[in-house]
Amino acid sequence: MASLTRALELCWHPVCTLEELRASFPHPFPVTLLGRRLAVAEINGQVVAMTDRCPHRSTRLSIGWVEPGGLRCAYHGWRYGADGVCNEIPSMPDAPIPGRACIERFETDLAYGLVWVRLDPTARTVIPPHPSWGDQAMRVFNGPPYTWPTSAPRRVENFVDLAHFAWVHDGSLGRRDQPVPPVPEVRRIGGALAFDYRPPDMDVAATALFGYSDYRMTMPLTVDIAFTLDTGARRRLWMTASPIDTASCRSFWSVGRDDDLAGDDGPHLAFQQLILHEDEPVVCNQDPPEMVLDTGFELSVRTDRVSIEYRRWLKELAGAATIGADEVMRCLEAAGNESADKEIVRQP
Repeated sequence: MASLTRALELCWHPVCTLEELRASFPHPFPVTLLGRRLAVAEINGQVVAMTDRCPHRSTRLSIGWVEPGGLRCAYHGWRYGADGVCNEIPSMPDAPIPGRACIERFETDLAYGLVWVRLDPTARTVIPPHPSWGDQAMRVFNGPPYTWPTSAPRRVENFVDLAHFAWVHDGSLGRRDQPVPPVPEVRRIGGALAFDYRPPDMDVAATALFGYSDYRMTMPLTVDIAFTLDTGARRRLWMTASPIDTASCRSFWSVGRDDDLAGDDGPHLAFQQLILHEDEPVVCNQDPPEMVLDTGFELSVRTDRVSIEYRRWLKELAGAATIGADEVMRCLEAAGNESADKEIVRQP
């Protein structure tokens, strides 16, 4: 997992919503990304992410507060500017500030109402696309983020696992009397895995996401699903899993629709909450919570096609990370599709 973690350090990940950040004011918002504790703050209109530790006596900066001059530590009042450099030590106002009195800063950006952080800027990675966010014909709204004790890759894999619909989501996304899912053609298109899916015929609520589904999995941790309902209406479900560490993640998601634009969002959110409620006990009880990429550690069969292709690309990313940032970029931008049949345990 160390090499996959290294690859993920080169990518952008959301760490909180902009609403959460502003609600925490005057305190910074504490987050953890890939095992690193960060304090996220808005200083003079600039959103910054810094290591959540004052180098003086190691108090977490997230219990301090933001003021016009920067971020002030709650223990001794040392203040750090948006550049991470200490600009005031109240106990010695006339003495020079030590050169080591600075905090490591990380790249930040804002997109889709989320604060994004990239721990290592040496690769040319970009924030994953969110096609419905800029679609003027759709109403798009964010659901509440949630944290699960499972790795980000496992959360993403669950999101696109077609075979579990019949068992975990019997009556909502699938039917146990129709347990055999289609085995889609999975294609690499630029930096994404793409496949299509048609669910079984079901009697479900109008808020359900049923109909022809076009999946795009922007590597490494984002899924965008475009639904065309039998009525002709369009729906969209977007999710990205942010890796807190190797065994837990925080998921950020949104739902979009081009019908009933002035209607109540509540039923649409409620349907997604139902699906999450059904998924949570099984996904959060996978042992180990980390996704082990060693071939043979977990068995795969023909109907795991999407998972097999996703794991194969993650494994390639992990290998690329041992070479360098340029190789990671080449891997992320890869197109083409070699057969993954060798990784499948054939069903009788």
